[in-house]
Amino acid sequence: MIVYIQRLIKWMPLILFVLLLMVDRKNTFHVVGYITLLLSYTGILVSKILYAKEEWHNEFNDNLDQGSEQIDKMSDYQDQLNVKDETDTKG
Repeated sequence: MIVYIQRLIKWMPLILFVLLLMVDRKNTFHVVGYITLLLSYTGILVSKILYAKEEWHNEFNDNLDQGSEQIDKMSDYQDQLNVKDETDTKG
């Protein structure tokens, strides 16, 4: 069941495009159904992006030393790498 849903989400842009061409704009049921499907798909994409962002922060914050600062931006991570690189070359 999960695999079927993942495949459906993967093909959803093509499905939405075909439905856009086929929807009867005078039929309120078609329009409301299409907009509902479009907003649902958008919500799924946004939630996947936010989940990936949270996982990225968790993954790279766990890799840093316990006493170091949290990473909020990519520049913070680059600064942290530069600090580690400088300490490695000095020793």
